[in-house]
Amino acid sequence: MEIFKRISKRAGGTAGAVFLAAVLVAGTAMAVAAEPTRESYREQVEPICKKNTEAIERILKGVKKQITKGELKAAAGKFTKAANAFEAATKQLKAVPKPVEDTAKLTKWIKQLETGTGLLRKISTALKAEKKAKVSSYSAQLSSNSNIANSLVLGFDFDHCLVDSSKFA
Repeated sequence: MEIFKRISKRAGGTAGAVFLAAVLVAGTAMAVAAEPTRESYREQVEPICKKNTEAIERILKGVKKQITKGELKAAAGKFTKAANAFEAATKQLKAVPKPVEDTAKLTKWIKQLETGTGLLRKISTALKAEKKAKVSSYSAQLSSNSNIANSLVLGFDFDHCLVDSSKFA
């Protein structure tokens, strides 16, 4: 009887160890599967970018004509709305989990997008103040900023998340 108890304890201990190992392996597999990939990241962010691009196109429709006609304050209001939409989308993008190997690059990309939001706000302010030279300067900075942002994410094969600064002016 004593021998049976010892064997049962050993078997129980072995079964417990096997169960614990299985749980650890399953947990590790789930953690690896849950880690975002570049493809899964793209699948999550593209709809956000598409919606934002369409919203900004709608908001800024006709803004070039307004600026040409001297309707600068009306154009400023459109740029403020565009900046708000761009900022909201950037916050959504920031919340999406990034692939570990691309975290630094995507963090820089988000920073460039945030800079773009600031430049849109500066354009709006310059339009309100009727300072066309400042508007031109900020537009050039926005174009440069957009090119930098786009260059950071070329390998992601984005369709909608590349910034087309020509839509902003």
